[in-house]
Amino acid sequence: MRWLLEHWRELARSILGSFGAIFLSLEAYEVLTDGNIQMSFLGFLAVGVLPGLGLFFLDGYRLSGFLRREVQVPNPSNDTKIIVKFGDLFAETGWKAIGVNDFFDNIVDEDLVSSRSLHGFVLNNYWTENRRDWEKQISSSLRRSTGQIECRSKGNRTRYPIGTTARACTSTQKFLFVALGRTDAQSNVTTANAEMLICAVRGMVSEARAACSMEPLVIPLMGSGMSRVGVKSSVLVDLIITAVLEESRHGRVTGKIVIVLPEDKSNEVNLKNHVRNWSDGK
Repeated sequence: MRWLLEHWRELARSILGSFGAIFLSLEAYEVLTDGNIQMSFLGFLAVGVLPGLGLFFLDGYRLSGFLRREVQVPNPSNDTKIIVKFGDLFAETGWKAIGVNDFFDNIVDEDLVSSRSLHGFVLNNYWTENRRDWEKQISSSLRRSTGQIECRSKGNRTRYPIGTTARACTSTQKFLFVALGRTDAQSNVTTANAEMLICAVRGMVSEARAACSMEPLVIPLMGSGMSRVGVKSSVLVDLIITAVLEESRHGRVTGKIVIVLPEDKSNEVNLKNHVRNWSDGK
């Protein structure tokens, strides 16, 4: 029922279009045959509503695509499946990508890390009692990366380039934490732009090539929250797909890459449009 309410405009358009087509056909029949069709008002409603519902579902799933919950984006580079879907990021199987600031901070205090960000959510829910374990895993993973020491009043002091990715796991989840936004060392406000988003996703996908071992890579709608990229959700999806496809040209990453969008973005993102965008305009 909820998705009917969300798409009431499309539903109304389909039903009204159905009524218009049926009424025009009946009028044309009566004029051409000089007949008089007898039909009750309820019968007329039934005759119009049922085809209207059929048209609504046909349009929603096959034509416009606004009811599609999952699509596969063409990947010309290799046989890795690239799926875009609505759902729960943490219900998916595989390595989850999480955007963080370029200091890889671990203090969720609404200043360094917001509890409303995925970064903060993961720390609060998967490392609640053992934050030190997260720090050790991240530090160990970042040993191969070169950072720059910055002067800050609190938080980590080493800043890493955008796209730097570190691994950390729990008994139930595997994560790739990627530097997505640049943090102001004085205000601790983290911001990003489209270029940073593409760089971050490419860096994360490159690390996933070594980490995943053919397990799925699961990517959220990065750039939509506290990183403040500042573009529409549909544009963010295309930027993420762009980065994934560009990095895939350098070699197969894994068997399946899943881009998971929040359910509340279903009114903003038509998944079938992204298939059209990446199918040579078809």
